[in-house]
Amino acid sequence: MKTIQRKDFQEVGSAVKVHGTKGELKFMLTQAFSIKDWAFLEFRGKPVPFYIEHTKAEFADEIVLKLRGIDSIEQASALLGRPLMFPAKLVKKAKNTNDWNLEGYTFIDEHLGVIGVVHGIIDNTYQSLALLHFQDREVMIPLVDEIILGINDKKKEVIVALPEGLLDLN
Repeated sequence: MKTIQRKDFQEVGSAVKVHGTKGELKFMLTQAFSIKDWAFLEFRGKPVPFYIEHTKAEFADEIVLKLRGIDSIEQASALLGRPLMFPAKLVKKAKNTNDWNLEGYTFIDEHLGVIGVVHGIIDNTYQSLALLHFQDREVMIPLVDEIILGINDKKKEVIVALPEGLLDLN
């Protein structure tokens, strides 16, 4: 039987706030990951498993988790500050926009066609944004897996699937 080893896990955020009255916890995220059935919180340097009853995405950098066995404000409060961890194989490798070097690339939406050419990158803590001009105004497009379908370095093109209304927000 394989034991749980800290080295097999990667921290993806931490518990920052109790959410509601039934023991839900809000986590501030630092890394993208795939959710399965189990979340792990760190106790004394070791990952301890908790079954995930349900999740609710708040923002790109926040998630609310209801963990089995944590059913009250008091129980949830005792977990504040605990690191949230997942097996390293479920944590998405961070894409460094400096490695992408997308300046000068043309963004092409699968439905709208050509959006514009990237003229800058804004690096934030939780996600990076591509700056480009669209219909005589500057727009920002998040550089996230859910939007970017592919990158063609030879043609200097980025194929995207923009959420409806994103360009209206800018």
